[in-house]
Amino acid sequence: MKNGKNLVISVCVAGLVIATPVFAFGADTHGHGPEETKAQQETPGHSESPKNAWEPERESHSKKEADGDHAEGEKPHGSEGHEEKEEKGISLSEVQRREAGVIVRPLRPIQLPSLLKVPGEVRLNQYKTRIVTPRITAMALKREAIMGQQVRRGDVLATLFSVEMAQAQGEYIVASTEWKRVRDIGEKIVSEKRAIEARVNLQQARARLIAYGLTKDQIAALPSQGSLETPGQFDILADQDGLIVVDDFLVGQVIEPGTPMYKLTDPDSRWIEARINPSEARLVDVGGQVSIETSSTGAQVYEGRILQIGQQVDERTRTLGVRIEVIDPQQQLRPGQFVSVSLNGSGRESVLALPKKAVLRGPDGDWTVFQQVSAERFVPVEIRVVRETSELVVFEGIPAGVKVVTDGAFFVQSELAKSGFSVHNH
Repeated sequence: MKNGKNLVISVCVAGLVIATPVFAFGADTHGHGPEETKAQQETPGHSESPKNAWEPERESHSKKEADGDHAEGEKPHGSEGHEEKEEKGISLSEVQRREAGVIVRPLRPIQLPSLLKVPGEVRLNQYKTRIVTPRITAMALKREAIMGQQVRRGDVLATLFSVEMAQAQGEYIVASTEWKRVRDIGEKIVSEKRAIEARVNLQQARARLIAYGLTKDQIAALPSQGSLETPGQFDILADQDGLIVVDDFLVGQVIEPGTPMYKLTDPDSRWIEARINPSEARLVDVGGQVSIETSSTGAQVYEGRILQIGQQVDERTRTLGVRIEVIDPQQQLRPGQFVSVSLNGSGRESVLALPKKAVLRGPDGDWTVFQQVSAERFVPVEIRVVRETSELVVFEGIPAGVKVVTDGAFFVQSELAKSGFSVHNH
């Protein structure tokens, strides 16, 4: 009996030993153990649903959009153009505008004298330019003046030699001596025929020397020499005051008649040759005022007047020439230089214009005016300057009726710069 009870107890203990791992395995498969459950409870959000897990990130993203805090290159959804437009402008209260003297007016077309802006080229004033050339075949013996030198009328430029000149000089001396003898003896004693021949021979010899290029003073010096020490030599003289712009010859060179040796010009007077369409000729008048501008002289503006308007259309360009005279005492304009010519016409045209103080250069160098887009909002707008008068700037790029700043533009630009925004508009 006792042995039977011991057997039953042994079987129960063995069952308990076998069942314990089974229960442990089931707990690990279908749920968490006490320690793991406690660890999971200590880990925040581990047991929350997926929706709740993304919620903080969405809230953070919404807050960034509201604050404008985006990563580089990001823009708020649906506000690409709005943000750029806000960067261009500045808000000024009525008190600020009044204290700074900012005045806003709508653009209205005004009537100004018509203006033609055409290209031109600087040239020598041909009416005040001379070419110095021998009138007979001669050899250059000596150069007395060089290019760039200012000379006076009568200054020696070069010394030449010519066989023809030697013959003409000898004939003149003979004729002058004969005429002096006849005059000393007396025309009443000498036959009339001889007296006439002597007078005519002298006149012909003098005329030949003049034709060869000698002046009256040079000719008058010949008879006093009796005999020529350097026959055939003669000096080329400057026949006007001016600047030597060409000295194109070599010493020892045989120079033919008509070949330019020197070119003299008035350095203070220049011509501008401009070209216009034949239909525009009615807009300009002889004697009209002209403005000439060139970048090579630091954008300096020269004043001139129209001398002539061409009467014949150029066959190649189909344009008319306009000849303009400019006084340039500083001698900055050089022949061959290209310039911009503004011709003041006799008619009038309707244009948009603002005072010069209302048109400013932006940071990128573009001309800018400030447009009022709301009661307190101003934005810079780039314009294209067409031309300028003494007080106004004629421009394009904004339609008539738009309100713009006419006074105090510099203050508006300064406030915009201080706000950290760039004055730029494309």
